[in-house]
Amino acid sequence: MATPTVNAERLNATLEALGRIGETPEGMQRVAFSPADVEGRQYVLGLMQAAGLTIHTDAAGNIIARRTGQDANLLPIGLGSHVDSVPSGGKYDGALGVLAAIETISTLNDLSRVTRHPLEVLVFTNEEGTRFHRWLLGSRAMAGLWEPEDYNAVDTEGIGMADHMKAIGGDLSRIGEAQRKPGELSAYLELHIEQGPTLYRTNVPIGVVSGITGRAVYQVTVKGMANHAGTTPMDARRDALLAASRLTIAVNTIVTEEETCRAGTVGTVTVRPNAMNVIPGEVELGVEFRDINMGRLDDADKRFKQVAAQLADSTMTEIEVQQLELGQSCPMGPRIQEVIAESAHRLGLDSCSIPSGAGHDAQAMSAITESGMLFVPSVDGISHSPKEYTRPEDCANGASTLLNALLILDDG
Repeated sequence: MATPTVNAERLNATLEALGRIGETPEGMQRVAFSPADVEGRQYVLGLMQAAGLTIHTDAAGNIIARRTGQDANLLPIGLGSHVDSVPSGGKYDGALGVLAAIETISTLNDLSRVTRHPLEVLVFTNEEGTRFHRWLLGSRAMAGLWEPEDYNAVDTEGIGMADHMKAIGGDLSRIGEAQRKPGELSAYLELHIEQGPTLYRTNVPIGVVSGITGRAVYQVTVKGMANHAGTTPMDARRDALLAASRLTIAVNTIVTEEETCRAGTVGTVTVRPNAMNVIPGEVELGVEFRDINMGRLDDADKRFKQVAAQLADSTMTEIEVQQLELGQSCPMGPRIQEVIAESAHRLGLDSCSIPSGAGHDAQAMSAITESGMLFVPSVDGISHSPKEYTRPEDCANGASTLLNALLILDDG
């Protein structure tokens, strides 16, 4: 039997159609729970209905679309991702995984092929987390990983989680009903754009994800003394921004020169009083470190706090480092990694093992079932940007690899 492939033209047409929902000159604005997000979900629901899937929305707002298998005693295999975007983002992040999952079902329909296992296409709520700064809300609810802060989260407009859940058919008061126990799914597969440059630079079409990075997030408060910018001598200043700037450089040094961990970023800066003629008296930084190896993240934590203490002494400031989050790294299932590599091989596509530097729904799902991810190239490694682009042939290659990985798992 010839190795099946998806309908590339149909897949890329749906990507273009979904990509117009929430699109602006500044980029994709399909932020979770927004009108554009609701419209995007409705578009996806229409594709699911056309594919003959049985659909329901759980209490967390996750869309679950099911296709019956030959053996009712076998556990379902899940395929999916998310359709929400970051503000001013791109149209491939998350969306490719959802639309490729639906295209997989459509291709099976075209082939009149019924799998042994039931299949589920999963569209997870608020993967990006930008509205509440609480990410992976849908997949963590399904995996039973919600935290107390999730229930009480309020967005910048003062609207709570309960109201937003209603907009997408969820129900915060019944969120526990979204949880699925280990043993309820046979496996979970997710196709995603790489969001980095490795595959594009090496011209490898398929990345087999070895694991998802851990992430340590900090709020750093630097306190100096606000004073007149014209009358305060340079050697008498307690400049909070100067200390914060040196700490920002230190984050880069810890990663690039000392090679303590894989990545480090200062992503937010708030300066007070933020006036041209006043020496900054207080600065807040948002800092994160990432690595697959949690031991290396621990090393980065210790080194960062050590450097902060040294800078506080040398700049006559106070520096407080508060860890806000420590997300555990997540290895992908070894068996599914082998399956994805075999699927690419059957299609005549090169593949390589690659870690994920970004978080994904698959890391939450790995708490309840064996999970795996495959990547396709992002042109120039760009993502979370209006310039995010994955070539149509790469989208199709990824979807065909997803299809055949599913079939290998189904036959196993």
